[in-house]
Amino acid sequence: MSSCLHVIGLGPSGLEQLTLGNYRRICDAKKIFVRTSQHPCVQELIAEGVCVESFDEIYATEPSFEAVYERITEQLGRELKKGLEVIYAVPGHPMVAEKTVQLIEEKLAQEYNVVIHPAMSFVDEIFRVLKFDPIEGVLIRNYDALRDVGLTGQEWLVIPQVYNKLIASEVKLDLMAAYPDDAWVYIAQALGTPQEKVDKLPLYEMDHGIFDHLTTVILPPNSGVISFTKLAKVMETLRSVEGCAWDRVQTHDSLKPCLIEESYEVLEAIEKQDMYNLCEELGDLLLQVIFHTQIASESDNFELQDVLQGIIQKLLRRHPHVFGKEKATTADDVILTWDRIKKEEKENERDEVAFFNDPKGLPALMWASSTQRRVAKVGFDWPDLDGPWGKVEEELQELKNALADGTGISEELGDLIFAIVNLSRFLKLDAEEVLRSTIHKFQGRFLKMVELSQKDDQDFEKLSLNEMDVFWEKAKSQEKSGI
Repeated sequence: MSSCLHVIGLGPSGLEQLTLGNYRRICDAKKIFVRTSQHPCVQELIAEGVCVESFDEIYATEPSFEAVYERITEQLGRELKKGLEVIYAVPGHPMVAEKTVQLIEEKLAQEYNVVIHPAMSFVDEIFRVLKFDPIEGVLIRNYDALRDVGLTGQEWLVIPQVYNKLIASEVKLDLMAAYPDDAWVYIAQALGTPQEKVDKLPLYEMDHGIFDHLTTVILPPNSGVISFTKLAKVMETLRSVEGCAWDRVQTHDSLKPCLIEESYEVLEAIEKQDMYNLCEELGDLLLQVIFHTQIASESDNFELQDVLQGIIQKLLRRHPHVFGKEKATTADDVILTWDRIKKEEKENERDEVAFFNDPKGLPALMWASSTQRRVAKVGFDWPDLDGPWGKVEEELQELKNALADGTGISEELGDLIFAIVNLSRFLKLDAEEVLRSTIHKFQGRFLKMVELSQKDDQDFEKLSLNEMDVFWEKAKSQEKSGI
């Protein structure tokens, strides 16, 4: 490594915040490269006669910051190839919110010696101005990395370089997805300079001010932030001594009916295509997950992080075609991959896994369908549709015989239903969904039949079966004609 790149931090403002060592290095250099000349310290260095070459021209020609940083790194690499000692100065601390230094470490540090010379950062000035200790928790995120960061509101949130109103508006909208609209926001500008200014205003007004490259947005901790962590904390409070008497006495067993009920309410919202209600019902279902997790954590069985870790690892492990090098181009390929990995996982478990390992609490139609799919995977299946169709006819005849004999009726009826489920599978239909759809259709027709009878001033419950059938046919006819 014949060449050396010295990355020097300029601090957040003027020369008075530049370290003595960095000042001497800069003054001893014949020329230094700076990421931008639009910085108070750089302007003062130029005024003292320091020769500076900035990369401002690249900012004017490249379409994105990513392209700018790539070109800066490439140019520094060309300078290092000359066998020279190169000085590169950046605003603030080189390791705080400085993308070019990250690229230098990634692309140049393997070939050249890279020395980082620290400095005061803009974050240090924030601590001073807002008078809080970073031990309280600090999260620093770029303005374009807020949506997927998992904001919790438990720490101070610092968003640097919000340099125009358009970005400020985008930041506001991203923050309002998690923070209350009236959450307090600090808009800090030119910290450490004579033009230093800090405004405090509600989030919904944060983009009304003036923004430049020295503007930082800061939000203090806020207990009203919408997050998974907040939900878990609410549940923990409800289960505490100061919480809710009903929530405190619940157990895994007592909550089973709630879990089933909420699951079916989600299904009902999906069937109705009621997105507003689906949102609410999914929240109720999520509550059940949090409720059971809280109960388990109180007995030291497992924590919420264990639940999250388990499902994340399972998804990564069972999708090698997405997160690994395997290929699966069709849904059928994915199912084969999933089943293979699942089988490998079960083989690695210490306890022997039963061949039929579906939950016994499944609805009967779903359980039947799952059982049939399981045996089909090992070859116990009909070759084509004629097989299950013939089995339905066979079981129907056996039910007729049982009815005639007066024995074995329940068993034969079960066999017929089981055969129909198998036929549904061959038709690529879900027996559970098919039956639910038929129930919805029946209920709709029945209610329409009652409505039509009432329009004819008939007391529905006093009608004969033949009279009811007339209204049933009318309801059926109107349904088909779209009336």
